[in-house]
Parts: sequence; C-alpha cells; structure tokens
Amino acid sequence: MPFIPASHSNAASFSLFNRSMMQNASLPLSDVINDQRWQQVFDEHEINFGSGEDDVYSPAITLWALISQVFFSGEQRSCKAAVIRVANLCAALGRRVCSTNTSAYCRARLKIPFIVIRDIVQQIAADAEAACDQNRVQTREQSAARLSPSSIADMKSRSTGGRILLVDGFTLTAADTPKNQRAYPQNPTQKPGLGFPVLRCVSLISMTTGLLVDLVSGPYSGKGSGETALFWQMLDALRPGDTLVADSYYCTYWLVSACRARGVQVLMKNHHLRDDHPQNARRLSKRERLVTWSRPLQRPDWMPRQEFWQQPLTLTLRLVDVQTNQPGYRAKTFTIATSITDRKASPARWIAAMYQSRWLIELDIRSIKCSLGMDILRAKSPDMVLTELWSCLLAYNLIRFKMLQSSLSTDRDPRSLSFATTQQMLAASWLLGAVTKLTDELVALGQQVPSSERVGHRTGRTEPRANKRRTKVLALLKQPRYHYHQQRKAIV
Repeated sequence: MPFIPASHSNAASFSLFNRSMMQNASLPLSDVINDQRWQQVFDEHEINFGSGEDDVYSPAITLWALISQVFFSGEQRSCKAAVIRVANLCAALGRRVCSTNTSAYCRARLKIPFIVIRDIVQQIAADAEAACDQNRVQTREQSAARLSPSSIADMKSRSTGGRILLVDGFTLTAADTPKNQRAYPQNPTQKPGLGFPVLRCVSLISMTTGLLVDLVSGPYSGKGSGETALFWQMLDALRPGDTLVADSYYCTYWLVSACRARGVQVLMKNHHLRDDHPQNARRLSKRERLVTWSRPLQRPDWMPRQEFWQQPLTLTLRLVDVQTNQPGYRAKTFTIATSITDRKASPARWIAAMYQSRWLIELDIRSIKCSLGMDILRAKSPDMVLTELWSCLLAYNLIRFKMLQSSLSTDRDPRSLSFATTQQMLAASWLLGAVTKLTDELVALGQQVPSSERVGHRTGRTEPRANKRRTKVLALLKQPRYHYHQQRKAIV
C-alpha cells in the first residue's frame, strides 16, 4: 500500500472540513461546503479565538472536534476522546501536540454560540436545495431505475412547483442539573428529583433530500411550548411555491392562513375535531369535496389584534378521503385537508401518496435521535445544551449532504441511500481525511460507500415493536438519590 503523505493545509481554517468530508472540485455541489462562507459566519458573530501562535483550539478545530463527538457513541463520544483526536490531528500535521486535558477544549466550546452553528446548518440546506432540481417529473421507469422508494416515486410523477417540506415534533432529554431544570423543566407529572429536563423540538425537513431546513426548540411544558407555537417561529423559513405536509395537530385555521399568505400550499390530515363531511361542502366526487372554513370568532391570546383582523374571513380547502389496507396502519380511513384545489393537476390518488410519504420525517427523526444518539443530551448548562443540539444537527446535514452528493454521481434517489452507512463512513474518515493528502481514490470512496446499500424498498413492511434480547432489570429510583442515601444512613 503506497504511503499517503500528510496534508500541509492550515488546520486552523475551515478547509479542514473539506478534507474530512472528502471534497474536491470535481464533485457535484462541491461549493456547498465552503470554508470561506463558514469563516464569514463566524466573523459576522464576532467569534474569534485561538489565533495565537501556540493556540490549538481555533473555531475551526473546536467545531471539527464537536462534530467528531456526534459520529461516535459511548466512550468515543466523550470530550476526552475528542481531545485525543485533536492531539492526533496536530501530531499528524506536524504541529505542537496539545495536552489531552479536556479543560481547554471545554472552554473553547463555550465560546461557540449555537446561533453560529445554526446558521451553517441552514446555509448547507439552502445551498444544496437550491442546486437540486426537485421539480423534475419522473416516469415510473425512471423512478425504478433510480431505485426511488414508492412514496417518492408517486410524488415525483407530478411537478409541485417548489420544495416539499415535512414538519413534525419530538422531545429530547438533557442532563439533570439545576440550570437545565430551570430552562427546560421536567415533565410536570413527575416528582421533583426523579425526572430529567425535557426539550420540545419542531423540525422542518425536505422530503426529497432529507436535509434539515430549520428547527426550533423550547421547554416541554408551559405557555407557548406547544408544537404549533414553536412552528410559528419558523414560518419565515417557508418560501412561495413550497408545499407543507403535516399531521392533524398542525391543521389549524391560523397556520393554514399564515401559509396561504406566504404562497405556501398545505397538505395535512384533517383535525379530529373538525367535521369530515360538513353540510356546506360542495361535492367534487365520491371521496372529494370543497369546504369553507370561517374565521374563529374569538381571537387567540397570543395573536395581536391588528394581525387578527388581517386574517381572511374564510378559507377554501379540499377534503380527500383516503382508505388504506396496509398492515400496521392504525387508521384504515382518514381525511386529508389541502389547499390544493385543482383536481386535474393534483388528483386524489396523488394527494394520498403525498401525505403517506410524510412517514419519511419519522425516519429522519429516528436518524437524528437514535443513529446520532441525540435523544439524551449530555451538556450541563442550557447554552451548551443548544450548542450540543445544533452540533448534532450539523452532523446530520453533513451526512445528508454526502448522501445527496453520492446520489447525483450515481443517478440514485437520495432517499434510497443508507444514512447509517454514510455516518459510519464519515466517522471512519473524519480524522483520516483531515491528516492525509486527499487522493482521487479517497474521493471516489466517499462517493461509492453511501450508495453501496439500498433502503426504502420494502413496501408495506411491518415489524412488531418488541425486543428478543432481554434487558438488564434494575430497580427504579422512586425518590431523589439524596433522600435515598439519607435513609440508608439513618438505617445504619
């Protein structure tokens, strides 16, 4: 095996990420991972540290180490493991080897606010989405050749005119510290000292690429902590021509009106409190009808008066009944409410397929929480909780970007590529790519591995939610640990 000499690039610059991501100018979308634009984001937020001659932890190296923690689990996810990777990086590049004490790294992490990482996450999604032709209509033969999942194949049979965005919420837990409890109180049904701080998150993800467009987080409970209230904070991420797909929880008059004002079409499961067959409906077919929603008489407490009076008096929507016999579906019959009223351009069958593809965001959330291990955050302060959260989301978008890049090279649907395989590849090459000369063989490997597996082709597959291997059963702690130790001392 020929020796690959070490790279002599500046490790303190964000070009470090180009090497770790195995990028060169010959790849599609190669300008998305742009080290100069990343540096510009840090400059705009006046983040500048580690610029001394003997300093190790510059913004680039600190962010690089943060992302390296996300790619691993267990002991390899610790700050100590990240510091050892930085020490290896310095040694391989001929720089002064830093101490493996974690204090300098932890101080450097505190200097990177989450808004900087959030801007980079959004930038990657915006640039990659803009460079892809998402409105290209595909025939069944073309979808089969690209190994598109059935839901994507059905959706691609017609043009939507813009992005298709999926929205859904999920929760995370954080380390049980007093600061985290004040910022993100535990579930109010749990006794004090027995729960963990809980964050509620609402994500906006592209259906075709899987890239995270935006995310808003907040406390689990309290005023303004619901999913719709959080989603209201990222309405500006929507653009005219977009189509928003969501479950029944988001099917409210105010969100539909806000989307219409932005030129965004909505496609949601009809809320269970709304009548699926109102008397004023105009029948279009056996399973389709047009309905008129009237503006609620009472103004919500959170909405200013002026904004309330600017809301339209009525909204016209199309209701489409859907029947499914697929095993595993809880509802055999449900109704979709959509602002897409043109039956010829968007027939009922296409509407049903579009909504059923909403399940993709459930898989994306599983990738974020389970594959990247983000369901339990380890940071002990609210600021670091958000930094850790957005570091995970940056790693998620980097993985999705690499999958998209590989799909363009191989003419595969990005949704047919394996997220876990791509994550494993980047974890293995994160340090290697940073310290070695980027050869054509490494670049080709980075394009080949993500497309080596195929996912999303097992239509109608159902599995029981049960584990064969028994878990170790431990007693549940039913009181704060401090009280538990006090009782044991009293007994002794």
